Amino acid sequence: MNFQRMPDKNPAMHFVKSIHDGRCEYFTDHTLLLDALLEMGIDIKTPCGGKGICGKCIVPVQGKLSGLTKTEKKLLKNPGNTRLACQAFLEGDVHALTENDWLADKNIYPAINCSDCFAIAVDVGTTSVKITLVNLSQGTEINIPAFLNPQRRFGHDVISRIAAAKDSKANQTMTRQIRQRIFKAITNALNATALPPGNIKQIVFSGNTTMLYLFFGLDVTRLGVYPFHAEQIDFDDVTYKDIDADLFPKARISALPAISAFLGGDLVGGMTLCREKGFREHTFFIDLGTNGELFIVNGSGATYAASCAMGPALEGMSISWGMTADEGAITHVRLDDGSLVYSMLGKGLPVGLTGTALIDLVSIFLTKGVIREDGAFASDIDNRQLPHPARYSDGLKSKQIRIWGDIAISQIDIRNLQLAKGASLAASGCLLNEAGCREKDIRNVLIAGAFGSHLDLDHFRRLGFIPQFPRADYHYLGNTSLQAAGKACVDDLFIDEAARLRDSVTEIELASNPDFNRKFIASMNFGNFSKIYE
Repeated sequence: MNFQRMPDKNPAMHFVKSIHDGRCEYFTDHTLLLDALLEMGIDIKTPCGGKGICGKCIVPVQGKLSGLTKTEKKLLKNPGNTRLACQAFLEGDVHALTENDWLADKNIYPAINCSDCFAIAVDVGTTSVKITLVNLSQGTEINIPAFLNPQRRFGHDVISRIAAAKDSKANQTMTRQIRQRIFKAITNALNATALPPGNIKQIVFSGNTTMLYLFFGLDVTRLGVYPFHAEQIDFDDVTYKDIDADLFPKARISALPAISAFLGGDLVGGMTLCREKGFREHTFFIDLGTNGELFIVNGSGATYAASCAMGPALEGMSISWGMTADEGAITHVRLDDGSLVYSMLGKGLPVGLTGTALIDLVSIFLTKGVIREDGAFASDIDNRQLPHPARYSDGLKSKQIRIWGDIAISQIDIRNLQLAKGASLAASGCLLNEAGCREKDIRNVLIAGAFGSHLDLDHFRRLGFIPQFPRADYHYLGNTSLQAAGKACVDDLFIDEAARLRDSVTEIELASNPDFNRKFIASMNFGNFSKIYE
């Protein structure tokens, strides 16, 4: 194919052109093809977060790219003009040969009555975005396929993205990316169901404060600078023009109210739902994800809330063979007659581990003495004592245990998991102290988040992510952020009630809490946790 070079004053810039719709944008030399396509709003499936283990981001492409990597040679048996977008870097001009059906939503939706009125609920997560189509006439919901937040190229957590947003171009890019990706997913679903955009009467967003600020185009930089002040915590005066939602001029746009810079609408939505379910005292709530969000309702009915940075390990990111819950992902691991047995999504051979599977493995190896309570691999590991098919390897880069095929967990993976669990347990300890509660006072433990609904509770408690709560009943609530946005679609008073509840909450700022760092260090081990309550 002969390229016609477009006007370009900078020889270090290359263009990427989409054959699907003719769009063309310029990028600097050695830009990752995945980043370029995502920035152009082209749908790329990357359940492993671009680590090159799942093989899902295959793109038909022609042009000058970096050479095939070892990963591509392994995963692309007959590459031809295809590449893994997460492995190829721009070295010249490129044509991405995307086709209509490559970008289409292939989800199978139930038949709907296109004369009904609908709303859309959106959970803008740091790692992934989830959307439901809400039938206002019948009160039913239809899931739209979830996707990874394209802003992750600017960092896997809110602090990284706040820092990146200091560059105005990066800030604008993150806002454009998330808007384009959300409305593309919605548009694809509407096309697949033949539902006219005019039937969408309301769109409700939920998420942590940083994600809402980036979506609405607000200045996030002050959220990351002491005293971490959020100037806007209500989002009820938004028009479709403000968020580039031109397809939905008749839709009312709103979002769940936030509490502060680090306690967002996702937590407030969870609080409101839990209150409606009758959890009004002696209750501990945690939403597990890249950001851990917690609240306690003590015996007097007073609510105390906090947020901690757990990192993306539980969502499959920052883990060597981690991925989200997609085809080929191992979701659970158990011991059966001395051997490791896994459950996975889809068919064929497994390609990666979800956060729940990582917790299972670490718990099993901890019980077997392969991992010490301080998180380090034991010094005298004998492969003959490991459950089949696990094999220990002390390589040059990192100690690791191989499991199935190339899948392994490394010492670094365990440390990343420890950081998540240490933050969670330390935050829980601080919150208990501030609320005037003891472990035995808690009667209901509420675990939220899509991750939480798939946990093996025994393994989770073995690692000590939260206090033991000996008298509590455990409840898995699923994605309360998305559920709350959906409830706000059908209940006009829900957001008002959420705002009233928000105003009664006492926030515990862990960054200024003198005990948090001490508790965090004490919480890193997988052993005795008594020091976090001292």
